[in-house]
Amino acid sequence: MAGLDIQAIQDAKDAISEEKSPHMDFMRVSLNGTTFLVSVDAVSGVVRPTAITPVPMAPDHLLGVSNIRGQIFCIVDAGKVLKLAQPMQEKTPLTRFLLLRHDRVHLALWVESVAELYSIPASEVPDSPIIDKFTQGEIKVGHETLKVLRVSALFD
Repeated sequence: MAGLDIQAIQDAKDAISEEKSPHMDFMRVSLNGTTFLVSVDAVSGVVRPTAITPVPMAPDHLLGVSNIRGQIFCIVDAGKVLKLAQPMQEKTPLTRFLLLRHDRVHLALWVESVAELYSIPASEVPDSPIIDKFTQGEIKVGHETLKVLRVSALFD
């Protein structure tokens, strides 16, 4: 087998492995004027807002419930939960419901916009330290640093 360069083959395999390093996908969302990254794995869908039915005596962060694809979702003003300074913005053509993935609870966040999707190398995604209960860290995207929202904390 003349001409078979085992080292060259191994080098090519190593190069391919490096290119396919694990990545995590995030979406850039705006909540009450603040931009966050949300893991795509935590989201089951993004839909245009539908009618919201108020719930009597509900906590102030619960805007109401909405029928989405035959399921009743609790629609939450995440800005109140996260204690963001700015109030929730009025509905615009960019407003969306961010349907969150959970085994038992149908929860959706009112977001002002879903701007972009990013694929970030897993090595750059912070797993700790947690900045606060709802933020697991920050990731530099382009020229800015964005907080990563801990969606699981919204279910606590």
